[in-house]
Amino acid sequence: MNIIYIHCHDAGRYLSPYGEAVCTPNLGAFAGGAMNFRQAYCNAPTCSPSRAALLTGVTAHQAGMLGLAHRGFQLRDNEDHLCPFLASHGYETALCGIQHEWAYPGPPPYEKIIPQEGVENREDVENDLKIGRAAASFLRTRRDPRPLFLSVGFYYPHRILPPADERFPSGQAPVPPPLPDNGVVREDMAAYQTAAWWMDKAFGEVWSALKETGLADNSLIIFTTDHGIPFPKMKANLTDHGMGVTFLLKAPGQKVGRCDAMVSHLDYFPTVCDYAGLPVPERCLGRSLRPLAEEAEGATGAEEVFAEVNYHAGYEPKRAIRTAQHKYIRNYELEYHPALANIDPCPTKTWMLANGLLRGPVPEEELYDLAEDPDETRNLAGSPAHAAVLEDMRARLNRWMKRTEDPLLAGPVPAPAGAIVDPPDAVDADRKKS
Repeated sequence: MNIIYIHCHDAGRYLSPYGEAVCTPNLGAFAGGAMNFRQAYCNAPTCSPSRAALLTGVTAHQAGMLGLAHRGFQLRDNEDHLCPFLASHGYETALCGIQHEWAYPGPPPYEKIIPQEGVENREDVENDLKIGRAAASFLRTRRDPRPLFLSVGFYYPHRILPPADERFPSGQAPVPPPLPDNGVVREDMAAYQTAAWWMDKAFGEVWSALKETGLADNSLIIFTTDHGIPFPKMKANLTDHGMGVTFLLKAPGQKVGRCDAMVSHLDYFPTVCDYAGLPVPERCLGRSLRPLAEEAEGATGAEEVFAEVNYHAGYEPKRAIRTAQHKYIRNYELEYHPALANIDPCPTKTWMLANGLLRGPVPEEELYDLAEDPDETRNLAGSPAHAAVLEDMRARLNRWMKRTEDPLLAGPVPAPAGAIVDPPDAVDADRKKS
């Protein structure tokens, strides 16, 4: 079976298939014929670690990707990447557009890199559109008889965001719950809406080509993103606003609708193997989503999902476990928290800093009741009434860390030699160094 993996940066669940007032009609049309996983989570809400976990089937720390690929972090073993695995089973593997799990000039895990004009120009609002058209052209002209694994990566809605388009008046822009609702944030969110709209246009190019070539009917097609949106208290955070991701699956035999079971990016590798009829490597931690997508009798989601942060621009070690009702976050080495450099520079960040909303002490432990407090605003770690829940969540996280040989168990996690890491007191990431 052909595998089409379409992904974007920094979109979380802030797209129209998830009920948000964000204009993404092509994704909406695709979602209308797909299984929409409503409770999907990344393993690491920072760019390279998230993608590394998805494409290796193990945690970011097991994969070796503790930070950003372009800042000196890398996979522990390139052969763990999905592409060499599929290539060994007769697949052509191709990339069109953005990836963030390896850094040039190292050898890419993909057999073919599809050229497209202007992909490195972040100031070009049509950059993603060029990627989408290049991928569409490749699909229409491809003659290789092998099954295909194609990764199509879009840059938006990563920052630098485009100017807000007149289609999206800033006064009407939706503001996510973790952020203050004011004119500065609404204008920033209008820019996000504009970026998402451009990304959606690019997705539409690929989706049209898949339908025209018949690949839409005989392929596993998954659209997802790496983590939450590029705003304070979202991307690089272990709340659901950082961990929660879009995950849309379309495949032969799958049902159409919404699945509320908890699933993880770690399930991606086993899902690909299941649809392709291939053995799942023993190292993989997740399980196939095919039974859920086909609504098989007795199919269930995960009882718990885990996430981590080590490095983004700066060091900010923390771990989390989420169950259906509770979230537990453990922050390590509190002198590194909050790492302001891990928040993308933006008008929202500037306003929140000026109004004292981003600095301050960070607790060692956080516990939230997601049924009563879905935005994770009331820390119950010190509540006697929740002492048993706290102890249970601590134990679950400890077991996971031991099982996955988490390096934090041995103390501070060093960056590799030559890696670029901003100091704890940095307010913004040093863009000149990366």
